[in-house]
Amino acid sequence: MDDSRLAELLCARLCHDLAGPVGAAAAGAELAEDAGSELDAETLALVAASAAGAAARLKFFRTALGPAASAQDAVVVRELAEGYLRTSVSGGAVELEWRSEQRTLDGDAARLVLNLILLARDSLPRGGAIVAEIAAQGPGTARVHARGEPAKLGEEARAVLVEDREPPGPRGAHALFTRRLAERLDGAALQVTEGPGELLLSLGPVAE
Repeated sequence: MDDSRLAELLCARLCHDLAGPVGAAAAGAELAEDAGSELDAETLALVAASAAGAAARLKFFRTALGPAASAQDAVVVRELAEGYLRTSVSGGAVELEWRSEQRTLDGDAARLVLNLILLARDSLPRGGAIVAEIAAQGPGTARVHARGEPAKLGEEARAVLVEDREPPGPRGAHALFTRRLAERLDGAALQVTEGPGELLLSLGPVAE
């Protein structure tokens, strides 16, 4: 896929994810303006929660999709993931279990883990749980499990990661971006394993 087209689709994905909390904040601001001095606590809470959700998503995407930093504290990476998952409850709540043997992650490794978590979140339309495992050595040691009913790739991500086709839309473009991140880490291949109520995203050697 042409890089400019990939960038366009990733921007579309980003805008879609931000539209909800930003729109809710704007609606709350309109209610506040209409209420004037009679502003109620419920409206204030709506505006505050929506603004906080938008800020959490922006922080997440800045690290996941932006230029790689030299290193990231593993705790900070976990907090970014937790913040994003807290704002994404329309399809059911998702809990994160974080198992990291590394205290710091290099920039590309941090980005890869966050993008794997985003793919896992997209695979849980009714909520569930995500387990992120990062072993002590090597870029190929990141594994992310999604558990729920169902836990399976969406059509766009499946087209890219399983059927090896061009991204049909923004979520497919994100899947391709994640696969390219994996390939950048010592040529690792992004592997998908699906079972009843479970999806595993892991890194392995590129097939000859």
